[in-house]
Amino acid sequence: MKNHCLSGLCIAFTLIFGSLPALAQEVKGKILKMVSEHKGPVIGSSHPDVLATNNRSGFETGQVVKLDNVYHMFVNEMFERPHRDLRIAHWTSADAVNWKRQATIVSSIPGRTHNNPRAEVWVNSVIFNEEENAWNIFYVAYRGGDSTKGEITGNDYQGRIWRAMSVIKGKDGIGGPYADMGIMLEPDAESQAWEGQQAVASFFPYKAGNTWYAMYDGHYHTPKGGWPTGMAFAQKLNGPWKRMPEGFNPIGVAGVFMENEIVYQLKDSSYLMIFDSFGDQEIGYSLSGDGICWGKETRIKIQSPGKTWAEPGDHYTRTPLCAIPEKDGTFTVVYTAMMKVNGRNFYAIGKCSVAWK
Repeated sequence: MKNHCLSGLCIAFTLIFGSLPALAQEVKGKILKMVSEHKGPVIGSSHPDVLATNNRSGFETGQVVKLDNVYHMFVNEMFERPHRDLRIAHWTSADAVNWKRQATIVSSIPGRTHNNPRAEVWVNSVIFNEEENAWNIFYVAYRGGDSTKGEITGNDYQGRIWRAMSVIKGKDGIGGPYADMGIMLEPDAESQAWEGQQAVASFFPYKAGNTWYAMYDGHYHTPKGGWPTGMAFAQKLNGPWKRMPEGFNPIGVAGVFMENEIVYQLKDSSYLMIFDSFGDQEIGYSLSGDGICWGKETRIKIQSPGKTWAEPGDHYTRTPLCAIPEKDGTFTVVYTAMMKVNGRNFYAIGKCSVAWK
């Protein structure tokens, strides 16, 4: 596995922090393989809570965390049009199979226009902040395109990363309510050329050493480009956040596409990052020895022949919401994927387990 940590990148790191970090150790001999899967979705179009809340198009993006043997899923519900009409919801489960909807956490402001900066809200990450003794939710809000300026009205522009904090202190406050605390990263004078018109398109913070890092995404609508990922850093989870310099960014883990990254530090102190990638019924992952320098992506099948329910295609098995380490050595993966229901598209929730080969 080749690490993305060239000499120029390390020089850039030194310019920021004043000293060179311990370089990432090669994470060799680690390959993830699916070891079990739930046949069919765990939340589909006929789920009672889907019907009760008039969720017509399903789910996309979010994160599942495990707290005191309960799985908590924070996920976007596309209650009307796919990828247009959104709200962030909280679901819980004792086994990651049987789910119960608990509450709506954040709602968008209906009507995608260039004057509406919260036409869409996409939840990216759920992190407990020890310093605040509170849960933090990071989500991106977009505006629509302005046709008078040559923008595409149906596309997302100028993503802004919002931080919301649980009102109830302590880990028991995970269910909310949550209060907006401000914007953590947005298009500004520090934006980088690769970020494009959509950035900032996603945000996942994690800690490596004494520093917080975050994956964030970008995309050019015109001219149409790929979906690169860069990194930002901060001394505190609540910021201020600064971008790593160009030359380090973008990190080049995937050739064309990766989005909605989730990062874990493993028991051996290495790091695992999972993300939405290309491929039929596939997701992507990358490994790092230090949480800074990342290897090239590897894709893993999360549905097997004879049990496939997601449509084939690069954007139909969508977003992994977790890879939670379990006591038996496996990782629980909950994910979104598109299926056909009575001739229309519904983005359901699936579940499988993966382990090191």
